[in-house]
Amino acid sequence: MQYRGECWAGNSYGKHGKRPDSECNMKCKYDGSRFCGAGWRNNVFKLIKKEVTISYTAVMGETREGCFKDAGNRDLPKLLRAGYGSPLKCF
Repeated sequence: MQYRGECWAGNSYGKHGKRPDSECNMKCKYDGSRFCGAGWRNNVFKLIKKEVTISYTAVMGETREGCFKDAGNRDLPKLLRAGYGSPLKCF
């Protein structure tokens, strides 16, 4: 998720590098208890079948992979839903 709730997807990520979690600091537009990336920063999640939680509460059985930099040649190329601002609606 990027910029408060844009849902970007792809089968690979990280070509622009991993960033500190503090750079994915924008709260989700419709769920202020979660962080949804930032400008050119993707808060990346991996969907899995079994729910695993460490320090993140899963919405749909996803695990958080971390904060990754994005650029004009998108790291995650497919825009699923723009501006929904809710992890539940993104997944």
